[in-house]
Amino acid sequence: MAGILIRMKLAILRRSMTGGKATWMVVGGVIGIVLAGATIWLSLLDGTDPHVVADLLAAVYLMWALGWVIGPIWGGATVLRVEHFALLSVPRRRLAFGLLGAAFVGITTAVTLLGFLSLIVYAARLGVVPALVAVPGVVLQLIFVVLLSRVAMAVFGVVARSRTGAAFTGAVIAAMMVLAQSGWMVYVAIQVSGVLTTGFGPGFRTTVRAVPSGWALVAVESADTGDWWLVLAALAGLAALIVLLLLAWSRTLGSPRRARATIRGSRDARPARGGLYAGSAGPMLRKELRTWWRDPLRTQSVFVPVVWALGTALLPLTFDSKLLLPWAAPALAVMAGAAVSNLYGQDGTALWMTLLTGSERADLRGRQLAYLLIFGPITLVVAVVCTVWSGQTWTWPWVLALTPAMLGGGAGLGALVSVVALAPGPDAHKRPDNPLEHGDTTGQANLMVWGGLLPGIPAGALLGFGTVYDNAFLLWAAVPVGVATGVLLAWWLGNVAVRRLEARGAELLFLMRTGRTSTSVKIDVPKRAVWASIAGWTFGSIALFPQGIVPMIVLAAGLEVKSWFLALYLPGALQWPTAAVMVLLGGWLYYVAIKAAIASKPSAPSGDAAEPAEQQPAEFESV
Repeated sequence: MAGILIRMKLAILRRSMTGGKATWMVVGGVIGIVLAGATIWLSLLDGTDPHVVADLLAAVYLMWALGWVIGPIWGGATVLRVEHFALLSVPRRRLAFGLLGAAFVGITTAVTLLGFLSLIVYAARLGVVPALVAVPGVVLQLIFVVLLSRVAMAVFGVVARSRTGAAFTGAVIAAMMVLAQSGWMVYVAIQVSGVLTTGFGPGFRTTVRAVPSGWALVAVESADTGDWWLVLAALAGLAALIVLLLLAWSRTLGSPRRARATIRGSRDARPARGGLYAGSAGPMLRKELRTWWRDPLRTQSVFVPVVWALGTALLPLTFDSKLLLPWAAPALAVMAGAAVSNLYGQDGTALWMTLLTGSERADLRGRQLAYLLIFGPITLVVAVVCTVWSGQTWTWPWVLALTPAMLGGGAGLGALVSVVALAPGPDAHKRPDNPLEHGDTTGQANLMVWGGLLPGIPAGALLGFGTVYDNAFLLWAAVPVGVATGVLLAWWLGNVAVRRLEARGAELLFLMRTGRTSTSVKIDVPKRAVWASIAGWTFGSIALFPQGIVPMIVLAAGLEVKSWFLALYLPGALQWPTAAVMVLLGGWLYYVAIKAAIASKPSAPSGDAAEPAEQQPAEFESV
């Protein structure tokens, strides 16, 4: 059974290694190898107390285990899915062993094994006997993380269907985003605290060894001290935990018997006569508010920007800095726009009801107003609490001017992107368990994040002049300018989106139903352009933010932090110019990435994808 499944997985991987997917698999493998090499390098540190090295290794092993747990949430769906074998007349435990064997064939498993070899390297420094104990420890540790990932995938598949599970999923996704972009702050906190020389506290040391990811390390350390009962207990406990995880996972491989939660409707079905629910947009607003409350995917869309903004602002507290606290609200306003960049795609083919009733304008305005009612109060609370907590009173005009501008701009730009760049996804009742397989909105989210900064330019210009000339009138005059900018952009861009929806609604519905446009063409993009685009986005982000903007913030705040910022290691006269050059370099690399990503050499429409435009209404009427 295992051999058949392994060959099946290899065949799928071989045939799927094409285009952008192959590129991202290679990039992910290279990043994984770098992380594994860093783990091995950590086990070879000289000039550091061996106990500190062991503490760091235990913490890193915990991070590897968490990576395997979060993999299903982050989009790392397995190649051989359990539901593909649900109806086979194969014993569940036999199928579990086969799928487990196939799980060890893959880039992630090979990279993880390379990282876990650091335990053998560290044990060899202690002696021959600890090195021999480390060998079964590495094997058991690898089997444990693979099984833990499979069980986590089954659990998340059930939990993600509820609103509570969706909130947890959104929080985990946001936490991963924060660590990916700002993880260097944790390194700065560790460096500033001096624990690399003085050692970690007993609480930290005990915790990272008490969790199962540290049991193999406990066995190695116990072998070094001659505590053989603890060696056997650690390895036997890890083996027993593997058996329990295997039994638990095998019970989830049968036919799914998960019932969907039934959510009762409102008892009050009377139409509203006034207030927000009045007018043609009132029923649409009520429908949208209920959707935001009931749909787990919408719940996830709320928690991702909130947790991301708070996590980004609170992370500098690890080295006693409140510098980013006032900017949590503007950051939340920008990221909230990315959460509504595919509202029509999330609703699936329900778009046909809006088109048949001719309620495009009311529907879109109701969506915009619901977005503002959901994120407006949250953003206001974050703005007041975080700014007061920071104690930086000079930031009040900035927060009060930029937040409404970006929030209103997000309402308008999000509505427009939802119509112009719709990403088709499954209907709500057909959504898969993986919360990230609901339509690829990466491009829309990136557009919203960067485009969401543009509405702050008018107010930002006044704030800049007011700060330079120390003019309080200009500073506070930026507040009504920011509010007016947000209102204007929400109305104007929303109006553009309405006209687009009225003119191209049938094509959008066709896209939702088939996953392709009614005039699909084949685009030939050279591999050189693909690699140039990936390199531009990757190195452009590194140059623009951690090597450009962040050093400028550190220099402006007068912090004594160098970390891995190149500009801060240069003489004082060269620090600001170097940071400015990095910003320009990052912008240029972004330009290269965007230019390389523009499709070229479109070929003639092929097959039935090239239907005449006059046939589209007939296709629409058949829905």
